Parts: sequence; C-alpha cells; structure tokens
Amino acid sequence: MHLLVVDWDFFFPTPAAGGPQGPHDDLFTWPVAEDEFHTETIWEARHRDFTAAGVELPQVTGWQGFWRRFRFSDGTVLVYADSNAWAGLLWPSDLDRPNERWDSVHLYDAHHDAGYRQNHQSFEEWKASGDGIRCETWMLAHHWAGASLHVHFPPWRESLDRPREEPLAPVAMTIDDGRAPAAVFDLVFACRSGAWVPPWCDEAFTEFLRSAPLPKTVFDQNRWVHPRPDPARMAEMKRELYAKVEKMNRHSG
Repeated sequence: MHLLVVDWDFFFPTPAAGGPQGPHDDLFTWPVAEDEFHTETIWEARHRDFTAAGVELPQVTGWQGFWRRFRFSDGTVLVYADSNAWAGLLWPSDLDRPNERWDSVHLYDAHHDAGYRQNHQSFEEWKASGDGIRCETWMLAHHWAGASLHVHFPPWRESLDRPREEPLAPVAMTIDDGRAPAAVFDLVFACRSGAWVPPWCDEAFTEFLRSAPLPKTVFDQNRWVHPRPDPARMAEMKRELYAKVEKMNRHSG
C-alpha cells in the first residue's frame, strides 16, 4: 500500500528552500510556526515588506496538471488540512486495513519532513525524546513502521546542496523531473502549509484541490480558516481606522 503526500509549498519558490537567489532574499527569511499568528496575522507585515521594497508578491506556480501523472487505486480519497503533521496520523487502518503498513510514502515538498539535526541528532534520539509527530518529523513515524520514504523536491530547486539535507532516517531524495512514481496510491494527503505559503495563494489552493480527480475530505482534527483574511484588505482597514482615530483626536483637541 502506498501513501502520496503533497505540500502546497512545493509550488511556492523561495531562495531559503533552494530556489533561485536574488537581491531581496532577506524578505523570505521569515520564522515559521504552526500557530494562528504565523499562519494568519504575520502575513500582513510580510505583505507590507514586499510592497515597501517594490517586490512583486511571490506566487505559487506549476500546480496545474500536477495530478495527471499519478495512478490511484479504486476508492482512493484525498484528505486535506493546513499542517503536514497530520500525514503522520494516516495509516492503512484508515482504509479498514488494520494489519498493514505503508510500503512506501512519497512526499512532494520543499522540505523533507524526516527530522532535522538542529532538533535531534538521530532517529533513535527522536524516538526517545517523546516529541511526537510534528510537521518536520511526521515521515519518521512511517519509517518506524517500516515504510520506504521518498521525497520529491520541487523543480525550481537548483540543487540538493543548498540547503544541505540530512534527514534522520533513510530517504530517497530527488528533484522532481515530472515523471510518475511506479506506485499506485491508496490514499492522498495535501496540506496548505499556512505558515510557509501566504494567504494570497489560498484561492489557488482551493483550485488545486478541485483539480484532483478524487473524492475529498478535510482531516477531522484540522482547525483552520480558509481562505484566510486578505493581508492587503487588512492593511487598508487599519489605515482607514487609524485615519478616523487621528481625525477624532484633532477634533477633540
């Protein structure tokens, strides 16, 4: 049995994840955390930074026609959510196959999600840590169960040397060349990655889901706002509010 996982940031080129570098790379060196502040609130300030620098807002690209390369077994469903961490909780038991595990997990992502050495030095250390399944470690849960792991980095990535990848478990890593894996997939998961991909790409994510030739369901533990508030509109509302307050203060003075 085979699991396919697609992270929306696969289609969002950034220099920090190995994409082409340029004069405004500092605009992409943002901190990430999967909380409401980093998935919703912070994007207004980032929108303002791009605008102030005269840089066109970065967009997703290359998602049209993505699903056509894959083969799916009968009854395959696409599950979606905001965080990729939920992919670590998807098992053949969700398909009424309680005695099986995934033979392979294929991930299309700008990051490998198989543990990072700034957090743990080894797979065994992660196992003993009790940290559990997070967006950056969920692949380890499937490795633990015996699945082979395959990460397909986006074609906009220039090489596997920047950034250098050192997952905590064996992972077959490649830059996507458009060819399909041999696997026939039994379950598909897609995540929006709201801490990595901005709200102005949310409508495209909706279309990306719609374009998949599969029944769809949201992961039952997911909590999110979709689409998120438009950062440009939020900034405009703040300017209008501040102008009203300033006018009131002048009149009251």
